[in-house]
Amino acid sequence: MAQHTPQRKPQQPTSQEQTPDNAPRKLFNKPLIKPRESRVQDRRPPSEIMLEKKRWNWKRKFFQNMATRFNYYFHARVKLERVVATVSRDGQDNYNVLLPFYSASLQNQGYSKNELDSVIEKTNMAIQLHDPRGKWIDDCFLLMGRAYFYEGDLDNANKTFQYINITFAPKKKTDYKTVIGANEQDQFSIATREKRKGFFGRFKHKSARNDAFLWRAKTLLEQKEYDEVQALLNILHTDPNFPHRLDGGLAEVRAYSNYVQGRYEETIDPMKLAIAKSRDKVAKARMSFILGQLYVRQKHADSALTQFKKVISLKPDPMMDFQARLQIAKMNVLTTGKLDESMAVLRKMMRKERFSSFRDAILYTMGTLHYPQDPAAALNYMQLSLKEPSNNQVQRTLTYKGIADIYYDQRSYLDAKKYYDSTASVMTADFVDAATVQTRKEVLTDVAEKLAVIHREDSLQRIAGMSESDRNIFLEKMAGALRVAAAEKKKAEAMQAANPTNNPAFAMNNNGVNAYSPKEAAGDWYFYNPSSKAAGFSEFKRRWGTRQAVDNWRRSQNGVVNAANSNAPIEMLDAPKETADNLSPDSITGAKLAVGLPLSKESFAQSVKKNQDAWFDLGKLYHDKLDNRSLAIETYDTLLLKHPVHPRKPEVLYSLYIWHGKMNHGAEAARYKDLVLNQYGNTNFADIIRSGGLNDIDVEKKKAITNAYNAAYTAFRNGDFAGAMAQKKQADSTFGFNFLQPKFDLLEAMIIVRTDTLYANDTLQLSRKAVEGVIAKYPADNAIRAQAQTLLDVLNHRGELVDYLAKLELKKSADGSSVVDENISMRYPWQNPQPVLADRLNGAKAASVDSAKINTAIAGKTPTPIATIAPVKPITPYKLSADNPFFVVLSFQRVSKELMDEGLNQFTRYNASKHANDKIEVGSFVLTPNDIMLIFRLFPNEDKALAYFDEIRDEASVNIIPRIRSTEYSFFVISRDNFILLNSTKDLTGYRKFFVDNYVTQ
Repeated sequence: MAQHTPQRKPQQPTSQEQTPDNAPRKLFNKPLIKPRESRVQDRRPPSEIMLEKKRWNWKRKFFQNMATRFNYYFHARVKLERVVATVSRDGQDNYNVLLPFYSASLQNQGYSKNELDSVIEKTNMAIQLHDPRGKWIDDCFLLMGRAYFYEGDLDNANKTFQYINITFAPKKKTDYKTVIGANEQDQFSIATREKRKGFFGRFKHKSARNDAFLWRAKTLLEQKEYDEVQALLNILHTDPNFPHRLDGGLAEVRAYSNYVQGRYEETIDPMKLAIAKSRDKVAKARMSFILGQLYVRQKHADSALTQFKKVISLKPDPMMDFQARLQIAKMNVLTTGKLDESMAVLRKMMRKERFSSFRDAILYTMGTLHYPQDPAAALNYMQLSLKEPSNNQVQRTLTYKGIADIYYDQRSYLDAKKYYDSTASVMTADFVDAATVQTRKEVLTDVAEKLAVIHREDSLQRIAGMSESDRNIFLEKMAGALRVAAAEKKKAEAMQAANPTNNPAFAMNNNGVNAYSPKEAAGDWYFYNPSSKAAGFSEFKRRWGTRQAVDNWRRSQNGVVNAANSNAPIEMLDAPKETADNLSPDSITGAKLAVGLPLSKESFAQSVKKNQDAWFDLGKLYHDKLDNRSLAIETYDTLLLKHPVHPRKPEVLYSLYIWHGKMNHGAEAARYKDLVLNQYGNTNFADIIRSGGLNDIDVEKKKAITNAYNAAYTAFRNGDFAGAMAQKKQADSTFGFNFLQPKFDLLEAMIIVRTDTLYANDTLQLSRKAVEGVIAKYPADNAIRAQAQTLLDVLNHRGELVDYLAKLELKKSADGSSVVDENISMRYPWQNPQPVLADRLNGAKAASVDSAKINTAIAGKTPTPIATIAPVKPITPYKLSADNPFFVVLSFQRVSKELMDEGLNQFTRYNASKHANDKIEVGSFVLTPNDIMLIFRLFPNEDKALAYFDEIRDEASVNIIPRIRSTEYSFFVISRDNFILLNSTKDLTGYRKFFVDNYVTQ
């Protein structure tokens, strides 16, 4: 055997013979370290790499689809369905009003955000890890969009559904361009055709794109984009390719769209189709119940009964089944008028064990059926409803409000207030009548306060009017009664502390405390179990303290004096603290109770004034806040009877004239009208009656009067005093005495002050007469009187008058009583006002006015009219600054808010498509109530702003906002400093002139 001859290893290169630095070391002809360029990682997601490098053959298609479906999509779908199914309103719906369309809405936020985030993460992993050519990728996107929708992230949900509609649209094989819409058989189509021919066609995978259309419509409805939703639904309704399997879903969305917009009559037909096509029994029962409610609203009793019976046949949840039976009982009373039959049905339901948890609602329904025919029986049933143990807070809210409404209708406002307080304490934020409850609660609080004042002052005056001996006897008897009551109360509290099981305060709770008390596990009734009663009383005393054994103890502690209870303790007028609540019961005496009685002339007059003001305010509350004219008239009649001499008697008589007129009480209205005209003919109220000022309530006439005043006011500001006076006289002849007449008269006085040149004894006779006439004509108008008095003060400073008039400033501000109403306020030189912006800018020129010469002319025999003084030409405050950041401004004239919002959206889209890199922002800006703008920002210099200005000025009327006439808007550019100045001065006309003079080529 031949030996193998060893050979010498190849010599390693020396340091001089080393390979270049960038050459890797090799072992067995392979590099030890990969070159740097080969070590760059491909950070793209696996889905993109697969799409580029992997062939889509049958084997890959099978495994990718199976992995996507069962590893990710299936688990995400199960989790999402579990989240949606487990969310409900827990029987807390108010079935007495129209139900929400869905059992859980985005508003109640009942969805688990963690679970929904898990769905989004799982679907995102499926999309990133698997081949995008798989048929379950669009389904994963749909699940992701639905999860965003339930989270309330409507923007991302809308974008996801839009992405599905565009990305997974059918493509032509020739050019692979996306087809968003196609014209098939003269019908516009955006849907994806689904092949369902043959038996196996129905089991074939369906594209999620058609489902995404419906989910996008739901998302847009939550965003209140009703017009866009209607356009989308109209297309899908006539689309020949839209699959029939989604007809029920399309009908449901159409019904939901009409329902949330309040178009209930248009909701009925699509809802009937949605019910017929639906396979979800829960949703089907809910829609059937809502349809029954809509029929009740449309007064179709037979159809409503049919629907409620259908709800029962669908075997819904116990609450809906019970509410459907209640609705049937109500409908039977309305259709047949046989109350006894419905009451028998309800009593039978009371005896059934399966309705035991709904007994409070049954008793409440019995009460509603008896009202308004028998209010006492209705109150009795509702009080029994409150005593029933129940965890349904919505029903407890309805019962409290039902009792409060009955008391409210019966004008028992103090009792109504107590129950409205209870309603507000238990109702949820989404309670349908929450606003009404809060309003009545607040108003009735004021009513109770006024009634308490009336009762207290009447009682104090009655006691003060007694003879001294009778008063002392009365007060001693009252003090003795209070001492006896205090001793009995102390004794009762001691007995209760010694024997807590006999505490009647705990046993007699009209608010249903027992409903939430703990019960023994053995099932013994609470009040037969001493240990439970003792534990409950200890917990009650720990939380609420020692309470008096009275009904409604929670509401009785609010400190409101019951006007009907004449035996209630009297709150002394201005009594010191030691004679009030902190006074020890054992030390109460008649002398201490007498402290604070209105015994002096001044204190008695103060008590009478409080009583008069309370009656006056009470009448206003009844009419203005409670809309009860009858009670308001009764209150003011009582006021006139008790206090014939009243400082506001003209207003009381005028109010009675108006209220009787609205109630068609012709004789009474005429009587109060004569009283106003004959006894108070020089007041505003008489002027309004004589001039028919009540007709100003007409909106169009009110607008015309406001425009006339604005025109006269503008002429006055511009120095056209003759024109302003002519327009004021024209308004007088056209409209007569109107709601702006005080301002017209004040404006006339100001015009006379500006033009008066008749001096006698160094006084302005015409000016003084005009101003004093305004003061005398409007004695009750405090605002006009204050301004006229200020003008009168001006006339008393005649030495400074001319200089003041030369620098007169008028300030225009919005008045809450009218649309474009103004108040006029003035600054006077002797009041040391702070200099405003116009003073600082024009100070140099203003100083050049020679006041001494004007005063000399006034003192001479030939006075110089003030109006002939040439006004000082103001200095333009705006400056050119090319290096300042600039804005481009679109200023509107007489454009509706809808068109302005449309313009904002159109320009936003235009900038996104044409100037994506420039990041031009557009937003609305209100300079004044009449000057609304769109601001385009921010341009680094003047040249770029002017370039954009030239571009959009040409494009606006043609491509961007063609619906808005070019005459209704204008463009200009403005620097940042000039814009700040414009926002301070509000002088848009001045800046437009500056812009034309400096930027527009003549």
